[in-house]
Amino acid sequence: MNESKNWSELKLKDGAKEDIFCFRTLEEKDVELLYDWMHQKHISPFWKLNLPVEELRSWVRKSVEADHKDGYIGTYNGEPVCYLIAYAIEKDPIKGYYHDQSGDLGMHLLIGPRHLLNKEDGLSLVRAMIYFLFDRYPAKRIIGEPDRRNRIVIPILKEVGGENLGRIDLQGKQASLIVGAKEAFEHSLRDNGVEIEMLTRMASSKSELLV
Repeated sequence: MNESKNWSELKLKDGAKEDIFCFRTLEEKDVELLYDWMHQKHISPFWKLNLPVEELRSWVRKSVEADHKDGYIGTYNGEPVCYLIAYAIEKDPIKGYYHDQSGDLGMHLLIGPRHLLNKEDGLSLVRAMIYFLFDRYPAKRIIGEPDRRNRIVIPILKEVGGENLGRIDLQGKQASLIVGAKEAFEHSLRDNGVEIEMLTRMASSKSELLV
């Protein structure tokens, strides 16, 4: 009998290296975890959410209840490591900064533990996050707008098939607009001999970001 799961699990194999990633929906219980991450020196300048815990709790509650975005906590071989947001382009200011297309899905990502911000682990994490989003949503492209100062995430996004369309001025930051087509992402996996297998899929999302 198939049980309804509240998480997605995938296996990523890169040469002899094999890792397990899980993603589950954001919950209010994650406030302490996010509080720790948002106060890290490699995160706070970009996210600007190094708030007092009760203010962050309110932000998390609003995020959980929002109908224009879905938040996820990701684990890497059992360790909580990342926060991932999928959002509707139609309801976000980013829509006015590029030529949007049907099937575009917005993405924000955060890697919590500082020791994972290296090329090998960072690349595996981003591959897993993007694979999860393409598997979960009927997206044709994923749109990212990392801070232009982010010298770790931007090169990784380009390595997994993203195209840098240049700098844009968003409220509170200068960003690089990265557009990643599903086909380009899959091509990058094949070219690098990376295999990803979805082991478990969570139940349907509470909201439909793409219609």
